[in-house]
Amino acid sequence: MLENLNMGGYAIFVWSAYAIALGLTFFLYKRSVKQLKHAEKQVKVLGIVTEKVKVKNLEVSSEKQSV
Repeated sequence: MLENLNMGGYAIFVWSAYAIALGLTFFLYKRSVKQLKHAEKQVKVLGIVTEKVKVKNLEVSSEKQSV
């Protein structure tokens, strides 16, 4: 088992690449959630979305565009 984890002597490179990829994925996820919350707040402030309606257990926003 340890021989497989050692990966023929290249373990430091492989596992660090996995760690970096996982860290970047987590960072991008958190940043995307933060941007989504900011965008939802801006939409609410601007009055673009007026109300939410339920259609077959799905939440759908009815949109109103101002001219």
